[in-house]
Amino acid sequence: MAAATQHLATWHWMGYLALAIAAVIGFVAIRYRRMVAKIRDRLEVRHAERERIARELHDTLLQGIQGLILRFQAIAEGLPEGDPVRAKIDLALTRADEVLVDGRDRVHDLRVSEGATKDLVVTFEILGQELESESSAEFRLLPHGTRRDIEPIIREEIYLIGREALLNAFRHANAETISLNIFFEAKQFLLRVEDDGIGIDPGILQIGHKPGHWGLRGMRERTQCIGGDLSISSNPGQGTLVELVVPSHVVYAAKRSTRRATPTPFSSSHSRFK
Repeated sequence: MAAATQHLATWHWMGYLALAIAAVIGFVAIRYRRMVAKIRDRLEVRHAERERIARELHDTLLQGIQGLILRFQAIAEGLPEGDPVRAKIDLALTRADEVLVDGRDRVHDLRVSEGATKDLVVTFEILGQELESESSAEFRLLPHGTRRDIEPIIREEIYLIGREALLNAFRHANAETISLNIFFEAKQFLLRVEDDGIGIDPGILQIGHKPGHWGLRGMRERTQCIGGDLSISSNPGQGTLVELVVPSHVVYAAKRSTRRATPTPFSSSHSRFK
């Protein structure tokens, strides 16, 4: 009788333990879903605000500058060819055109990137080829693992972070080779931009950005917004390594069909990147 009672008590204890474990798992799952939803809601608000700012800049500031340029062009054309005032106006107009082009590029960056709506590997391949054509550096794109669909909003942020890293490498590194590795891993997504250039000034890395420039700071802000982790390491004369890691539960889109993903082969010679 005592043994039966003890046996029953053991089963009751195991039942309570199972309930406790189930409650913890349920709590963690709820917190997980809320965290992911919070990140995506925050990104949607951020994107909507960026779109609003881009529209206002285009409709007011850029259009206004364009109108002023046309007016001054008309004034310049009314002056004789050899007039020194016309020469100064033409020089100012040339600079104004440059400012206008730069402003339009910035507005384009604020808007949802068209490139980021496509396959991320293909998008970076196109970007890398464009940058390579304007530089002496060689570009290498190395995808690893089985490609998976990425949440569109997260994909855009990843693209803009990687784009900034590539622009910095091509413009400032004086590198011979610039490589972009993309890892589709089960637990995380990893983006790695590496060059063999002159490296980044330790003072810039220490303060986190170059005075008057916002590229590195913008990369960190975007990374924080998507719940990822960004690391930048560099030594003078030994190149720069930029790594972006985003957890799988944030980056990968939920499956909406039974279509199997297409594996992306990669050479074992690059196993050092694993």
